[in-house]
Amino acid sequence: MNAYTPHRAGRPGGGAATPPPLPAPDPVDGTARRRAPVRLGHFTAGQLGRLCDVAGIDAWQRTAHQRVLTELLGPAATLPVDGPPPSPSFVSDDHTPVEYSLTFPAGAAPVLRVLVDPGFAARSLPDNARTAWAAVGRLAAQWGFGLGELTRLSDLFLPPEPHGPLTLWCALELRPTGPTGVKLYLNPGARGGERAMETVTEAMTRLGHARAFEPVRRHVAARSPEGHGFMFFALDVGPWAEPRVKVYVVHPGATAAAAADAARAVPGACPERVADLCRLVGGDGPFDRLPLVSCYSFTGADTHHPTGHGLHVPVRAYVRDDAEARERAVRLLRRYGVPGEPVDRALAALTVRPLTAGVGLISYLSLVQAGRQAPRITTYFSSEAYRVLPPRQDTAPQGD
Repeated sequence: MNAYTPHRAGRPGGGAATPPPLPAPDPVDGTARRRAPVRLGHFTAGQLGRLCDVAGIDAWQRTAHQRVLTELLGPAATLPVDGPPPSPSFVSDDHTPVEYSLTFPAGAAPVLRVLVDPGFAARSLPDNARTAWAAVGRLAAQWGFGLGELTRLSDLFLPPEPHGPLTLWCALELRPTGPTGVKLYLNPGARGGERAMETVTEAMTRLGHARAFEPVRRHVAARSPEGHGFMFFALDVGPWAEPRVKVYVVHPGATAAAAADAARAVPGACPERVADLCRLVGGDGPFDRLPLVSCYSFTGADTHHPTGHGLHVPVRAYVRDDAEARERAVRLLRRYGVPGEPVDRALAALTVRPLTAGVGLISYLSLVQAGRQAPRITTYFSSEAYRVLPPRQDTAPQGD
């Protein structure tokens, strides 16, 4: 999730509302890649395969997951990574259309997820949407699951002339056993940022979550009168035991206390845990470099309130480099009784560069609280296929 991009709707039918294309890699990297051009599909499939080892996924499944990733990338998989990306992607700061994450359930092995922008190679948002829809449709047909909910909402999130910065993303939750979970991410501002509240409210009504969504709607309306506070709308599709609808809300310039307050809409969520996460990464705030993001989840288990809350903290904006980000991640995991060794293995699976040489490899840290389940920590990782962002010079070490 590239929160370096101001969260706003791009012009309809045009390019995404993202920063301009990045310059080519530095001369050393460029020389090495000219000798043996590396393709985006090969680069990201290699990373995914090594991350599968971290998550305990066997060789047969690993190969299958790599193949699906390449298929979702479509034409983009054959593009070299030694030049600028063909279009800006909101998935990551360097515009690589792939992001990874590891979730750490209490007492269990980490769960690997990969997020893909299937329309990355398209030159316009309408083409991006058509390409992504086709890719997701092929995956659904191959795996035998329906897209009824997406079809019911297509007029809201996939209009003929969508606004940016994204159209349709697909995430795969990869498990050592059992079927792969599929998540779809949509843009609440697809019909214009000024209609985001209307769009999300209508979607929740159609899906039967209008009453449960009301506390979140009031929270956003009170703090963002223009209704621009929504970042993503997400659907679980396929073989989930309890599929969720998720709404992501941004909190520009929020403090740790304000982030904690946003969790109060969810029964059973502990606001102090939310504040503690904020303080570990960036103190009491305000978090004005990149915004904090709340994720509210909804299931059929409760028709009166959201059933879960997650806070996503963009750690990369509040540390100097990835060595500091890694230290924050390990400290957070240890607070919840989880060893930090898988984080180090994941970092080694993604890159050989020193952690002090850049920032953004670890992009977010999140804490999810849902019902009576134990809190879950997730660490998000960037691919850095196109560029390593330099260490920040405007950040002193923070946190407790």
